[in-house]
Amino acid sequence: MFKRFFNFIRGVWHRVIPYRQIETVERIETPLTDDMVNALDDWYKLYRNEPEWLSDTVKTMNLPAFICSELARQIVLEMKWHITGKDKNGKTKDEQGKEIMNPRAEYLKAEFERCVTVLRQKLEQGMAAGGMTVKPYPKDGHLYFDWTMDWSLYPIAFDDDGNLADVIFRDTYTEGKTIYTRLERHQVNGDNVKITQRAFKSTNKESIGVEINLSDVDMWSELEPEATVTKTGGQMFGWFKVATANTIEVDSPMGASCFAKARDTIQEADKQYSRLLWEYEGSELAIDVDPTVLRPKKTEGGKLEMPKLNERLFRSVDANKGDGDLYNVFSPTIRDASLINGLNQHLMRIEDLCGLARGTLSDPNSEARTATELKIVKQRTYATVAENQKALETCLKSVIRAMDVYATTYNLASEGEYDVSFEWDDSIITDSEQQMGERMTLLDAGLISKAEFRMWYFGETEQQAIDSLKKITDEQAEAQKRALEGMIQAPSRMPPQGGPTD
Repeated sequence: MFKRFFNFIRGVWHRVIPYRQIETVERIETPLTDDMVNALDDWYKLYRNEPEWLSDTVKTMNLPAFICSELARQIVLEMKWHITGKDKNGKTKDEQGKEIMNPRAEYLKAEFERCVTVLRQKLEQGMAAGGMTVKPYPKDGHLYFDWTMDWSLYPIAFDDDGNLADVIFRDTYTEGKTIYTRLERHQVNGDNVKITQRAFKSTNKESIGVEINLSDVDMWSELEPEATVTKTGGQMFGWFKVATANTIEVDSPMGASCFAKARDTIQEADKQYSRLLWEYEGSELAIDVDPTVLRPKKTEGGKLEMPKLNERLFRSVDANKGDGDLYNVFSPTIRDASLINGLNQHLMRIEDLCGLARGTLSDPNSEARTATELKIVKQRTYATVAENQKALETCLKSVIRAMDVYATTYNLASEGEYDVSFEWDDSIITDSEQQMGERMTLLDAGLISKAEFRMWYFGETEQQAIDSLKKITDEQAEAQKRALEGMIQAPSRMPPQGGPTD
């Protein structure tokens, strides 16, 4: 049995992993180019509403964070998942139709719920970073999850399918002025995964410092420097990549932020938004007052004092050297219509680049649309959401696979088969009644089976649907049998044929 080689991350991840420092201590280079590293840093700043163009005159609308939040919300809005497993008798439901599972499936289902609870929040950050890893680890008989965004990963190698075959995770925490760093490397070797741990100590946050023993740090004292997990079937984590092309490094297997293509347009939208704010501020009503009409204060050496009204209303100016008015009202016409229209055009362009429906960011009333046109408009968001749902499902199935391996390695639950299914509702584009009608038509035409219909409608796995249909068939056959027996045994109520002769 291995020592426990994973631990709960208590430290705070830096915004972007220090690639050059890790390259030095590990003596291995990442395949990421400087352009990709800079892009990851830029996406982080944009998500935190700290773009490089932010200044005293340029404000932001915080569009990147909103785009990530909206997509993450729609991706997991109607997500349904099921982990099931046959019992020792090969059944998934009892005679009353209640679901029964083996201990392994029950354990995975209970532990995976902890992952799903924070999925939406973490997915939002993953959409900004271009992807994220979800790494389960055992602790005190349970399974917990580390979430690492792509801007905090140190990839070393990828397999032929573009999956992470060799990667380093970084865990840091500070104690006083001392910074401790742990590098955890996962390397696929055939059907096994080799995991190594190294610890470092530094008093300079810009340096990773000198290497120390894991045992020198209390929270890492139980970790083993090197261990191999066998028969894993892949990496011991799931990797989600945003379903969009990487235009920063076109040949890189790394994902790209969901707002990467709209980055420059977002900058122009912020500038236009700032012009609008300045228009409102610069057009505020004001009254220019000649100093001769201001009364002197009785204190502080007779300083001039504005009338006791709104301080922003009166402005002291030398308005008259001769016979002019002593008061002048400043009330220019606000030119907001053209500025708002320009901003709306930028927002619509951002929607197009991010795969969002018109009206998500822009004014939904800016263009008149029929019901059919509205449906077509929604198609863009639906396609974006559906593609990312497929990517997320692949990631989560890998997470559950890794959980199963840990459950076996640490005897967390007795072994047994399990089945995983996900259901992603498409009500964003099709209403429930229409979906039901479409599937009933397919069922009547023999193009889908009753099992497939139940899998869609009830969110059941294939085996659950088959068992449910068999139970229904058996009950119907039994009911028909009882009815037939009742007809045979029931006394005839018909009068006897013929009667007494007269």
